[in-house]
Amino acid sequence: MKKIGQHIILILLLLTIPVVSSPDFDGTLSVFKVSPFQREFIRFVLVVIFFYLNLNLFLPKFYSKKKYTALIICLLFCFCIMAFVPNYLTAENRISVQPFPIEMKPPPVHSPGDMPPPPMEGRFSPENSQHRNNVYYGQMIFSSLLPFLFSFLSSLFIFKNIEKKELERSKAKAELLSLKYQLQPHFLFNILNSIYSLALLKSDDAPNGILKLSNVMRYVVQESNKDLVKLSKEMEYIKDYISLQLLRTDSSLDFSYTEIGETKNLQIAPLILVNFIENAFKYGFNAEETSRISVKIIIQEEAIHFNVFNNIVNRNITDEDSLKIGLKNTLEHLQQAYPGKHTLDITNNGSSFEVDLKINLM
Repeated sequence: MKKIGQHIILILLLLTIPVVSSPDFDGTLSVFKVSPFQREFIRFVLVVIFFYLNLNLFLPKFYSKKKYTALIICLLFCFCIMAFVPNYLTAENRISVQPFPIEMKPPPVHSPGDMPPPPMEGRFSPENSQHRNNVYYGQMIFSSLLPFLFSFLSSLFIFKNIEKKELERSKAKAELLSLKYQLQPHFLFNILNSIYSLALLKSDDAPNGILKLSNVMRYVVQESNKDLVKLSKEMEYIKDYISLQLLRTDSSLDFSYTEIGETKNLQIAPLILVNFIENAFKYGFNAEETSRISVKIIIQEEAIHFNVFNNIVNRNITDEDSLKIGLKNTLEHLQQAYPGKHTLDITNNGSSFEVDLKINLM
């Protein structure tokens, strides 16, 4: 609806161009009574109408589908309307009826020494009338040709740009979908491994873990294919995922989770944060050493600030390649979903690892 309003305003502004640029314009609407202006204004209106018809109908329906014959027929029809209709709608071309009969005067009397007038029949011969008609129609065609070509080429240029952008968007969407399909099994396999570990230990936390796992799997299956999800849902998913990871830790881990701000009606790309948390637990927990992991999420107006810190205490990672793939996919996911709308700082000094991510969600 907003775009329609913008186009209406643009059309109205365009229609003021022939008015203010006319030499007959005196600041009033009397210019619309001048026949030459009427003709050019009608032609200008037809040029604008043709521009939108060509952009939104002819090019998508015929040019894109390579139906060139139909396109040429439509273009010729529009050109004929643009060339001839303005001339037949203006006042000087309408047939007027004389209210009174024309007075017939007798031919002048010439003295014997005067030069006789040229014969009248030559001026109105069929050849001269045909010549005048040819010139008249030629002027109509020529005066319409340049506006028609400009309208056609400009609409074709815009249409090509729209097609290019649509193709880029489709490509980006396909790449993003591919990344999501790679992320889904990656997360699920790691979660299942966590539950398997609990089952082997015959932990009392296993039933709760299975419940959390069902929540996580439901989210991954139902929500991860969407472009955007509610931020509140993503936060619940993250907390369930952290709960699953904490089930396989002990008191040697110093873990903290901080959430500040309200999610409101904000939305975020799904599964875009959790990989950093997964890496923190993989590298930041070791039962034989004191470990520290902190997750902080701050929501301010339309932005989210996400920070994850962990000590590097576990260097014997059996699925390190899988983690690297997951991180690589997450970085690509960020670039696809929020180009120019996020900043990411990763600090690795050998003993600790920190991720600081800021995303503008609007």
